[in-house]
Amino acid sequence: MCCKTLNQLLKSPLDAINKAKREKDIGKTIWILILTWVLVGASFLIVSWRMFTPLISVGVGVTFFLLGILCSVFCGYIIVIVMNILGGKGKYFEGLTVMTYSSFPISLGIFITALLTLIHPILGVIGFIIIAVKTALSLSIYFRSVKVLFGTDMLTVFIGFLIILYVFMISLYLTVILSSTVTSPFLSRIVSAVS
Repeated sequence: MCCKTLNQLLKSPLDAINKAKREKDIGKTIWILILTWVLVGASFLIVSWRMFTPLISVGVGVTFFLLGILCSVFCGYIIVIVMNILGGKGKYFEGLTVMTYSSFPISLGIFITALLTLIHPILGVIGFIIIAVKTALSLSIYFRSVKVLFGTDMLTVFIGFLIILYVFMISLYLTVILSSTVTSPFLSRIVSAVS
């Protein structure tokens, strides 16, 4: 059942998105989410295998797997907040499905590229093409799935995408600035002077 959905995501994404909207099968979405991040984790395990000890390589793979799942779950929640405020109608299932379905093609591209570079590093050139195609597919699936699953128009989807990008850029920026106040004497003095 899930293999058919994975095949549809790569060959006919709109059918997979419409099917997800009809079925609302969270189990399938979670299964695809886990598979997506297993592929990414395995990719980084393969790439790091040449540089580090096997134990460190496994740690790198597991770290990417766990962080990927956590980030997807969190991003799905952010998508729901933003799209519902912009007039869409969706719950957490829709947000997680958007993240999961749009992440699968690029994770497959990363995995194929990692395997190619394992054979020979020069094959990374072919990997560039594969990742470019899979990234285009992933971004297209993102926009289309938000449109279909949240029942909104493409302009709203694009505005939501920009808001989400802005949210993560500002959050990252402020987190770095605030955490650097602890280690930077200059910023610590400014913060203590303001307090």
